[in-house]
Formats: sequence, C-alpha cells, structure tokens
Amino acid sequence: MDIQLKTGCFEDAALVRRAVFMDEQGYENEFEQIDEDPGCIHVTLYVDGQLTGCSRVFPEELERAADAEAPVPPACDLDEGVAAGETYIMGRVAVLPAMRRRGLASAIVEASDTCARDAGAKLIKLHAQEYVLPLYEKAGYTQIAPVDYEDEGQPHAWMAKRVDGR
Repeated sequence: MDIQLKTGCFEDAALVRRAVFMDEQGYENEFEQIDEDPGCIHVTLYVDGQLTGCSRVFPEELERAADAEAPVPPACDLDEGVAAGETYIMGRVAVLPAMRRRGLASAIVEASDTCARDAGAKLIKLHAQEYVLPLYEKAGYTQIAPVDYEDEGQPHAWMAKRVDGR
C-alpha cells in the first residue's frame, strides 16, 4: 500500500468531505469561508494514487474572522505560554468508507499536526465527533470539555494537544 500525503488540494478534500460528512452523515453546513483562506492548510491522503482521506488545520483567528458566532474552543491548562496566532484548529478529518480501519486517519492526524506545527502552531484544538475520541487520544490529544451538541446536534467534544514539545 503506497501512501502519499499532500497539502493544498482543496478540490480533492472537498470531494472526500462531501462524500463523508454530507452524503454519509447528513451534515448540511460542510463548507465555510475558512476553506478558501490561504492560511487554511488542506491535507489530502492518497493510497496507491487514489484519493482516500483529508483534513484541514488553520489558525484559530481565521474562524473568528469568518464567523463571530462559531463555537469558541474552551480554555485549558495547555493554553499556558501560547501566544495569539499559535493555536490552530484541526477538523474535517475523514476517510472514505471503503478505506477505513487501516490506520489512515491516524496518518492524516499526524500529518496535520506536523503541518500546523510547521506553520507556527504550539497548540492544536479540535471538536471531535464523540465516536472518534479514541483516535485522537491515541494521537496524544486530551479531552478538555464535556460532550456537547453544538455541531448540527451531533455529539462532539473539544480536545487539545501541544505540538511544540512542551
């Protein structure tokens, strides 16, 4: 299995996100102004040349600028020593159904962590669907808030991870 990760392929990421979040899971509000911002890093994963998965990471300030009503990530102990612009948000991690249970989501999360760190992140926060919390825990994320239903009524929880070696 030849795995390749790329950045900057929003059109491919959009195909995966539409298939997983809209067609499979029934989400309506999948795409946002953030997706088009140059500070938003789209990560795509290919297996044997075939598009398989995606994610995005971006500075937290982009979300505030795009939507003042968007849920604010909760403060946590991991925020200590993190300046403005050094917290990134990861989201839209998805793998097409036929390719699940092969560790590919973990590869996408790891690549997203690296991309965010390389762009200046010290801390990454994410709002994960409850059923995939173990995936993020395995990748070193800590749950920082109780489960909520802010995202189209689906159970999610905020998680965070330092990526600056602290």
